[in-house]
Amino acid sequence: MKFLLRAAPLTLCLQTALAEGGLILQFGDTDARIADQVALFVPEGRPASSFTGPGELKADWQGTLNLEARSRLIFSLEGTGQATLAVDGETLCAEIGTPSERKRLSSGKHDITIKYRGPEKGVARLRLFWEGRDFGREPIPASAFSHETTTALLDKNVQLQTGHRLIKTHGCQNCHADKSKPQAPSLEDIGKRLEPSWLADWIANPAEYRPGTHMPRLFSGKDAGQKAADIAHFLAPPQKNVSAEVDTKGILNGGHIFHQQGCIGCHTLDAKGREGRIGLGEVATKYRTSALAGYLLNPGKYHADTRMPDFDFTDKEAGALESFLRSLSKTKLPQLNQGDAKRGGLLLKQSGCLNCHAASDTETELPPLDNLADIKSANCKKAAYLLSDTEQQAITAALRSPRKPYQVPAEFAQQQLVALRCAACHDRNGQQSYRKQFQQEITHLKPPAPPVDDEKPGAHKRLIPPLDHLGFKLRPEWRARLLAGEIRPKTRHWLKARMPAFASRAANLSIGFSHATGLSHQPAKPPAPDPQKIKTGETLTGITGFSCGACHALGEKPAFAVFEGEGPNFRDSGTRLRSEYFHLWMASPIRQWPGTIMPAYASEGKTALTQHYEGDAMKQFEAIYHYLISLGQ
Repeated sequence: MKFLLRAAPLTLCLQTALAEGGLILQFGDTDARIADQVALFVPEGRPASSFTGPGELKADWQGTLNLEARSRLIFSLEGTGQATLAVDGETLCAEIGTPSERKRLSSGKHDITIKYRGPEKGVARLRLFWEGRDFGREPIPASAFSHETTTALLDKNVQLQTGHRLIKTHGCQNCHADKSKPQAPSLEDIGKRLEPSWLADWIANPAEYRPGTHMPRLFSGKDAGQKAADIAHFLAPPQKNVSAEVDTKGILNGGHIFHQQGCIGCHTLDAKGREGRIGLGEVATKYRTSALAGYLLNPGKYHADTRMPDFDFTDKEAGALESFLRSLSKTKLPQLNQGDAKRGGLLLKQSGCLNCHAASDTETELPPLDNLADIKSANCKKAAYLLSDTEQQAITAALRSPRKPYQVPAEFAQQQLVALRCAACHDRNGQQSYRKQFQQEITHLKPPAPPVDDEKPGAHKRLIPPLDHLGFKLRPEWRARLLAGEIRPKTRHWLKARMPAFASRAANLSIGFSHATGLSHQPAKPPAPDPQKIKTGETLTGITGFSCGACHALGEKPAFAVFEGEGPNFRDSGTRLRSEYFHLWMASPIRQWPGTIMPAYASEGKTALTQHYEGDAMKQFEAIYHYLISLGQ
């Protein structure tokens, strides 16, 4: 069963997703993009955006500040260089480091403009903060910003960025460059992994199996199907397939795992796929028996840059998932035409397949093609790509433009947020996660609810953290390890959903997330241990203090009185959280994470524990932070 369906490319989804949210960020008259917050971090000698080289930095944000209620606010700018902030045409901050007077603003929309000029030397960085009567100084959240118009420069540069991204993801440089760098899945052991009949159908017309695929259709004409069969016979010689035994228990458990891990955020249970999700309904026709479980155990083994993350499944879990996914299939394996393996080997080398796919002891024999710099059209003479008119126009514009993009960490991270579908599991900037949006499709797979404990009626409550504070919540070194799948044990051991690993991207993602929030990616040196603060912090977390141990484990000591829901182990909190975020969290948990069950212990800067620092919340929370750091050490 095959489906031909067009889907919006990931490269265009970013702009579409941010068409209303975010501000227009313009770099002089050279470049522009949508930024979801006012923040910038540019190391000395590095470009600030795709089409601005190193040198003088001019950056201007413009758009709308949206307020739900009338507010009296103090604004401030932090960073290096020079900057001004204007709201409704009135300059509120004339320089970095000097807060504005408290300004009364009505509910609704307000024009906002920030003008920034980087320093002549050193790092260029900027962050925008606000402070209200009922909340302390904090970065203005992305949910407060929007824009209602576009600009010619923005449209032009979005098209160029999209075009260059399409060129890269479709591997154009692999055939139109002096040296190819295979970046598609390796062909090693492919005969042990994939069904030859599926492989032949895939080669004949990839887009029928996966809408929006980067894999082109190389053959056309009456003999196209035969050529595909020849290559399939060479790569995966037909052999007797051992049918997988029906594992009723495995199917049930696999369905539970599918539900728990939020797979529905990226996949559908049918073969068609929709909303940018890949259909799994006929995945059994693709993989040989047990090969699907092997893929789930190590998705990056044959493709380091795969978008499929590693969930650290056990052999048993991977086997159960394979059983479940195979149970979805309603069709038999497609018929395989008789093929000539010898002819298939020649076609593999001469048709350009090995320009993108690596195979040991086999190299491409495709004659050199025109250099990418000499091509001015998106039309490819050697391969058929299923590109929309908009995509073709973007590629053509990129090919004809003399401007080539720089690699900018902040832009890379923002693009990868979309490409890796981080929103599949996490809420962000007020948008509900995909797993929540599509939950109704898999209600029948939900595992039975655990029995209710009368003493802990809500202890099973499990929430996945939002991504609103991705760049400044976690220490960069911790974030990099988290994205690489190196944190053991997991922070929230009671949460069935797992944080997947993106090992090949982890380091660059972590750098980009920091830069996008105006922060350095270098590890921040923790404060020097203060024995007195550590001692006070330990007391404050104890039974005579805030009794944090009721819901949070302390190293090997488990939480002793979980009622509504368990919190992360304190062992990791000091090495995991940045000081800035920790203080924002302690001041008002509900403001940082709507829906959290963490209570607020301070009101107007004071707590009820007046015996410590006379109830000064800031000093008490700093003492707790020192204690948490000592636990991590």
